[in-house]
Amino acid sequence: MPASRVREMAYIAHLTLVGNEPMITLKCTRKLLDLLGGVTTEEAPPPTGALGDWYATVTTTVAGELIVFANERTLLSVAVPAAMVDALVPAFAARVYNLLVTIGVPEDMARRESEELREVEFAKTSSRSVLGSLNQIILHYQLKAEGSLGSGPPVLSEAEVALSKTLHGPLDHVHPADIAKDLLAKRYGQAD
Repeated sequence: MPASRVREMAYIAHLTLVGNEPMITLKCTRKLLDLLGGVTTEEAPPPTGALGDWYATVTTTVAGELIVFANERTLLSVAVPAAMVDALVPAFAARVYNLLVTIGVPEDMARRESEELREVEFAKTSSRSVLGSLNQIILHYQLKAEGSLGSGPPVLSEAEVALSKTLHGPLDHVHPADIAKDLLAKRYGQAD
């Protein structure tokens, strides 16, 4: 089993041991809200995590349906197979933790930020700019799935890391990973 998968499974187990307080808002497309049962908050609380709120949607790839997340401030992206919808929040937090560690965020900082994601509020999307970026991110996941045909299912971690190094116009052509590391360092202190 790959180290990233072991790390992710250990983190999901860890999440079940910590308390639950609303920390961020997942701003979902109508398609995802329908899948989740359509319950939303009208007034989302301000996010407590350094990275802020996340956008999410569900999309179809040749490898199956994915729930794709994009961070509102950094455009970091993670994906979870739609079949995991019943464990969406812990799976999402584990994917974020895994990505943060993979891009070089110290484990303690990644753990602290991921704990901010342990419970979420759901709301409707509110930024056309983030939605436009999310659509570009979705295309990357779809192309990754098509490129892996015949060689097994796509490795989501590979797509997530590649997207963390992708330049986006709304970010003034700065890598999402660099913005995330800066925000996390400001919030949790510099890495040793």
